[in-house]
Parts: sequence; structure tokens; C-alpha cells
Amino acid sequence: MRRVPLVLSAGACLLFAGVLASQTVPAANVQEVLVGELLPLTGNFASLGQQYLWAGQTVEDIVNNDYPDLTVPLGPGKGFPGLGGATLKLVVRDDQSRGDLARTLAEQLITVNKIHWLNGEGTSGNTSIIQPVVESFGIPMSCHPCASPTLTEKGLQWFWRTGPNDKTMVASVFTFLREWREQGGPTDLKTIALFTCDNLFCQDNRKIAAELAPKAGFQVVLDLTTKTGATTLASEVQRLQAANPDVLFLVQYPPETSIFQGDAKRAGWMPKIIATSNGAYSDQTWLEAQKKTNGGAGWLGRDPTAIDLVQDRPSWKKVNEIYKKYSRGQNMGELAMREITGMLWMADTINRAKSVEPAALAKAASETNMGPEQLIIDYKGVRFDKTHQNELAAGVVTQVGWDGEKHTIWPWDLAKRANFKVLYPSPGWQERDTKPKPAN
Repeated sequence: MRRVPLVLSAGACLLFAGVLASQTVPAANVQEVLVGELLPLTGNFASLGQQYLWAGQTVEDIVNNDYPDLTVPLGPGKGFPGLGGATLKLVVRDDQSRGDLARTLAEQLITVNKIHWLNGEGTSGNTSIIQPVVESFGIPMSCHPCASPTLTEKGLQWFWRTGPNDKTMVASVFTFLREWREQGGPTDLKTIALFTCDNLFCQDNRKIAAELAPKAGFQVVLDLTTKTGATTLASEVQRLQAANPDVLFLVQYPPETSIFQGDAKRAGWMPKIIATSNGAYSDQTWLEAQKKTNGGAGWLGRDPTAIDLVQDRPSWKKVNEIYKKYSRGQNMGELAMREITGMLWMADTINRAKSVEPAALAKAASETNMGPEQLIIDYKGVRFDKTHQNELAAGVVTQVGWDGEKHTIWPWDLAKRANFKVLYPSPGWQERDTKPKPAN
């Protein structure tokens, strides 16, 4: 059969292209919303990636099934009502904690799997590597637990973050340390050492801490950077021991944190305060393991939520029961709470857009104005500034008690509600060994 040639004027071509570009995908044409889950399920960040996966599976469950009494976005009803009941499908890929592989897989998810949204990678360093890839294709991307401030300071059009960044959360730690003196805390804390890994997340934390420490009245006596994936930190512990800081500001991932603990115990060294930021402190799997040794007792750090207080919320309890189906019984930690909150916002955005067309999704994301009553985490809500950073995300300071659980110690009004007495100084290794273990 002979083809009939179609000839359009240049103006008609432009008009036709404009009509196509302005069209959204009708709800009737969407059966599944495909969300790419690019996660570090193996490698150095595997324990974090596993919790992100459980969080994603929890959100997929909430969206696709009917939870009539669950007051979170897409809880009641099945599927996306704005898309005629279309279901959510996660397309999961393991980047093995490698940035180069993350870049390749991100491109495959977009070009081969035809995902509508990319959620990942869960770590700030690898997220920064895939951001340009996703930006070039022009589809929405999010990373809610990623805390590096620079991720939302690049002027990117397609990246959003609902969680707080480290400018907010590291500042919480130093505000607590400064104000603690006036609230009956120790007045002799004068020196601090910075002990961080070498990737983007750790180094952004380091820079913020280095700026804030003098303002909080601390002299930085040592600034140590270690390699991600280090297998021994014995020499670093010796240098820390020699510097003898009152406060150790530690930002390391779970494997390196455990190595540090072992080397510090062998050296018999413990500072008066261990303050930390994300990394191991956000990893519920690491925290649960500490109960066997009392290893986490006395550690304090920044958190995006007062986890001991938010657990009283009915919505938290119901979501936690769903999460435990996938986590083999482990409760949500704050890391999972950040991820679930962000992915439920993502689902709400898709539903409000009534489309999977990128421009419609971006418009709906920018129009977000979500109240705290819809959240399982105690942000003040979700509303984005011009950089696509949630300006209503909050920060608190918590400390691990002898029970192995986190307790809120700042802000002071929340600390009063939590009614927890701060452990000070940080318990020595002999006390940790002889104290009854909460896991026993």
C-alpha cells in the first residue's frame, strides 16, 4: 500500500508540537504508575537500602490496598483515584552502593522501563551522581532521606526533597550543646573533634559543623576525614585519644561506625560526649544491634522527628504494622519514616496531577501544601521553597538511653514531654559491659 505523504508548514508543525507538549496523559490510559526504586541493597550502604526498600513496599501496599481508617495520603481506597484506580508499581534496582552503576541503572530505568518517577538513591553522594542524568531526561526525581544541602542548591528543575537537610539538623545539635549549659548541663565542654567520612554527605556535615562549632563555644582540636569503606580506624582512634576532645562529632556510615567502636574499645577511649548526624544513628538495624552490647547508650544526634513522642500517633502505629510485614518485625526508625513520608507525598502529588506527564507532575509537586495531620512524622507539613526543599521539615535532638531507644532531649518543650534524663558523661566501656543489656 502506498503511503500518502503528509506535508505541514513550519507554523503548523510548531503548533502541532505545542499541542502534544501541553497534553497530559488521560487517566483512562494509565493502568500502572511506574516508580523506579534505585537503592543500595548490597555493598557498603546495604543496611540503609534495605530499610528504603521496606519503606517503598509499605507505601506500595498503602496505595494499592484499602485502609479506610488510615489518615495518610492514599490510605483509604485502592489505587490512585485521580487516575481511575491505577495501581502503583515499584521497579527496583540494586546499584550495589556504587555511583557508576547507579548512573547506568538510572538511565535504564528511564529509557527501558519507562518509569514515571525516580525515587532514590538514598545516599547523598550517589544521588548527586544521578541527578544530572534524570535532569537531562526531564522526569521527576526525589530523595527524602538524603540530607546534603547541596542537592537542592543546584537550581535543578526535577528534584524534590521532603526531608530536612543538614543545615537544619546539624544546627540542632550545636544549638542543643550551646543551650544545654543554660539548662543545667555541663559548663566545662570546651573542645571538639570532627571525625567524618570522605563522601558528599559526610563532608557537607563536616563543613557545617566546622562553621557552627566556634559559634557554640567550641575549639576544634582535630579534624579527621576517613575513607568510606575503611576496614580499620585504629590509627585514627589513637589521634583522637591524643587530642582528647570533650565532644566527638562523628559522621560515619554503619560499617565504619562499628569499626570505630571496636577500635575505640580496644584503646579504652571514650569522650565525654559522642554527637552524631545521620549515618549509623539513623539506621534502625544498627541501633537494634547496639542493644546487645549497650554500644549506643549515651550517643546523641540530630533527628527529623521526636520518635519517642510520634509513636503515640494512631497513624504511626498503623503504618508501622504494615511496615513490619516487610521488615521481618523491625519497627520503623526515623530513616524509614522520612522515606515513607516522602513517598506518600509523591503518591499524593501523582494523584493530584491526574496524570503521569512530567510537566503535570512538576506543577502538582510545586503546588503542594500538606498539613501535619497527614504525616506520620512531626514535620510542620510539606511545602516547597523555590529550590524544591521542604521548608516545613524540622529537626530535633535525641539520645540513646540504656534501654537502647532514642529519647528526645531538644527542643526543650519536647524534652519536657519526653521526660528523659540525659546520660552524661558518655558511659565508659566497662560500664557498658557490666550494665544489663536490653536485648537480654
